[in-house]
Amino acid sequence: MNARSRSDHRRAEMVAAAHETISDFGLPALSIRGIAAKIGMSPGSVLYHYPDIADLLYDVHRTLVDRYATRRVHTTAAIPEPPRKIVHAFRSGLPSGPDDEVCKVLYELHDLGSRHDRHAALMTSLWDREKLLFESIVVAGIASGDFHPRRSPGELAASFLAMEDGLGLHIVSQNASLSVPMALDLLVSFASAELGLDLPRPALR
Repeated sequence: MNARSRSDHRRAEMVAAAHETISDFGLPALSIRGIAAKIGMSPGSVLYHYPDIADLLYDVHRTLVDRYATRRVHTTAAIPEPPRKIVHAFRSGLPSGPDDEVCKVLYELHDLGSRHDRHAALMTSLWDREKLLFESIVVAGIASGDFHPRRSPGELAASFLAMEDGLGLHIVSQNASLSVPMALDLLVSFASAELGLDLPRPALR
């Protein structure tokens, strides 16, 4: 392994350790000393790779945004029928539960967008990628004759995504009045009305 590969590997370890810390204890618990202890390095070694903890936070956010968006595209790509595809897209976007590590950390890091432009840019990128996913499914469903919407694909995609995000936030915030099956049913019912057909109700993953 050359020096560049070793450095990339170390940084990936730090990103993973930071993700785990935020998931388990929240953003305020993140520290250089804690990251160093978690991966068996000195604080100085962590600072060598990340002189500012803000850069580490950005890499955690960037890594999770890309992983989450890419997973959504890949998990729906193999489903040809637009009605099944859009339901599966909803399921892939909702947290698996209050302890969903990726969604928990994403929601916590998204709050940084209100104070830091580069985190806001990551949120914009994620929104655009997810909106494009929904928009492409709606367009395909119109072309196949399955969907008969009264609004444009772009408007529907934005509406689906905003509703999904709001429900997901309540799930990871441990809202006792909302379960994952309830959230999925709300999304499917809303989309059925908007798209002009009864979408299938899937089994939970």
